[in-house]
Amino acid sequence: MINYYFDNTNELRPFTHELEANDDTLPPDNALRIAPEFKDGYWPCEQNGKWVLVEDRREKTVYNIETKSAEKIDYLGKIKNGYTELEPFEFCKWDGKKWVLDEDAKNEHIIKNNQNLKNSLINEANEKISLLQDTIDLDMQEANEEAQLKAWKKYRILLTRVDASDVNAVFPAKPE
Repeated sequence: MINYYFDNTNELRPFTHELEANDDTLPPDNALRIAPEFKDGYWPCEQNGKWVLVEDRREKTVYNIETKSAEKIDYLGKIKNGYTELEPFEFCKWDGKKWVLDEDAKNEHIIKNNQNLKNSLINEANEKISLLQDTIDLDMQEANEEAQLKAWKKYRILLTRVDASDVNAVFPAKPE
């Protein structure tokens, strides 16, 4: 005979271990003598003196629908409200049933990247122009450096005219 123990501190008490018993011994208060059923994806728990199968997703990853943060499940039963097994993707938001593309967040990111790129390219052009201007001012230029200076100045002007707040902003090609 086997006594199947369960934890009697929870409403649904999970099967924890088994202990050999004699036919003559009575099971302790927190034991059943009926073998629990096992099934993949479920865990046997005692409820009202009977074994019931409860969903077991322990160690699986769920995602918070507000913060998108990942967490490991450490409990038996259904997934808690506010969480999903569906993995979020970049620029998404929860629509109540699934992750959907958040166009506003995506566009905001693109605009921020456009502004950063524009500033970076203008800084690069300023450095190139400054060096070429110094070379010319000191009569140290080599062949075609005056043409390069003019091309870089034109490029800088074109860059300043780029509307970085446009998600489809097109940047001019750098001079050679």
